[in-house]
Amino acid sequence: MSRKVKLLPRAQKDLEALPVAVQDQIIAKLDLLCDFPEMGPAMFDAFHGYRALLAARNSYRIVYRIASDQLIEVAYIRHCARQTRLRLARGKE
Repeated sequence: MSRKVKLLPRAQKDLEALPVAVQDQIIAKLDLLCDFPEMGPAMFDAFHGYRALLAARNSYRIVYRIASDQLIEVAYIRHCARQTRLRLARGKE
């Protein structure tokens, strides 16, 4: 079953700030998520419910969650040297 990948506003900004060559590599990984949503290992603690996938020569981390059978939400796309923090608005989707 193919799913839709939705970039949340923060992830969209993260992606747009990257060079086009890196964007292309990340988009290729996002395309794989449509068919293989569990390919990234599950995260824990504050990131419970999220998964992480490395892209662009393992330099960038894609943090995402499987929202439903048809939807994958990407929260962040960050260089692995940067600390990743999820900023979740409690009670808001």
